[in-house]
Amino acid sequence: MKNKSLISAILIATLFGFPLNLVSAPSAPVITHSISGTSVTISWTNVPGASEYKLLYAPIPYTGPESIGSLDVGGVNSFSANLWEGASFYVAVQAGDNSGFSEYSNIGEITIATTVADLNGNWRVTQTWGPNNCGYTIGTKFEEDFFFTQSGNTVTALDGDLDDLSGNITGTTGSLLYSYEDEDTKESKTINFTILPGNTLSGSILWKYRDKEGGSIECILNTSFTAIKS
Repeated sequence: MKNKSLISAILIATLFGFPLNLVSAPSAPVITHSISGTSVTISWTNVPGASEYKLLYAPIPYTGPESIGSLDVGGVNSFSANLWEGASFYVAVQAGDNSGFSEYSNIGEITIATTVADLNGNWRVTQTWGPNNCGYTIGTKFEEDFFFTQSGNTVTALDGDLDDLSGNITGTTGSLLYSYEDEDTKESKTINFTILPGNTLSGSILWKYRDKEGGSIECILNTSFTAIKS
């Protein structure tokens, strides 16, 4: 823990320098952040006595003091922004009052993932049946074609059953969903996948099916899969 604290202190000093006016300034806040797509929210703890906060940011990799930016965000305890794919920043926050600003908070590292593959086109999917209550033999393999259409982070797919799935991709992971229900049946498919090097995919499919006329028992099938673009 001592080594980690020392490394953090060195990083703070290297990136943002040493803050001034610390004699009676507020204590430093603690920051956290969350990312959803290209949107990021930075939050920090409330510091007693603080009347304002300053957000500092610098690019990753760090290119020198001239690259440091700051925003006076007032008395709020969070800040949100829409960035872009591939954006990467260090961030820190200071608490301030009439006597000056605190030491820097811990440093957050924010990186927005980049979509690295074009899914458009036909993919040959090899599935392996896993645990199920449908009577299917575990380990059985079969192949079918999926046709993907991608626009930005939005993805749709038509599978071998001609079911239309839709969802999103963030970075190298994505998820797709299909659901259908009428007076006789109820069916859903959930696909989670990862884009791998070499233009391949791997993931899982959760299939649920219920024949309403046959009772309330639902067939649930878990499969794993790999796919290559054909």
